[in-house]
Amino acid sequence: MAGEKILIVEDERKIARFVQLELEHEGYAVTTAYDGRSGLEQAINGNFDLIILDVMLPSLNGMDVLRRLRQCSE
Repeated sequence: MAGEKILIVEDERKIARFVQLELEHEGYAVTTAYDGRSGLEQAINGNFDLIILDVMLPSLNGMDVLRRLRQCSE
């Protein structure tokens, strides 16, 4: 588990912070984005082991983020 990186894409900052703190307590490196566009950008440019993606996000919803990530990986 050492150094595993997680991206949280969640617009509710309190929820994102709670999840971030719990994951960091377990030893994960956590990055947070608060809207779909910045989450997509970080997901594309980062090397994450896991992405926790909310569906209802501002600027670009979670389903669109997922579709675009899948297109990038093809």
